[in-house]
Amino acid sequence: MTMLFFSSDDMEVQGAAKCLLEEGIACEVRNGPFPDGMVTHPFEAELWVTDDRDCYRALMLCVERGIGFAKRAMKGMALADTD
Repeated sequence: MTMLFFSSDDMEVQGAAKCLLEEGIACEVRNGPFPDGMVTHPFEAELWVTDDRDCYRALMLCVERGIGFAKRAMKGMALADTD
């Protein structure tokens, strides 16, 4: 099992999970509790791919659809402050 991405936006994680499931990629959303010693923000949801052999396909699906870690910035928004 491999974590694909995490977000403080639970709806984003749920939407990504739905996309993966529609493509036949087994996954699960975790909202905690997290193992002792694991550093995470209490409001973050994680998306985990159940079968490690599906990770590449899941990553490519995220890139293709612009979801999760591959989410693109909205037009007009600066990605970083250059001052």
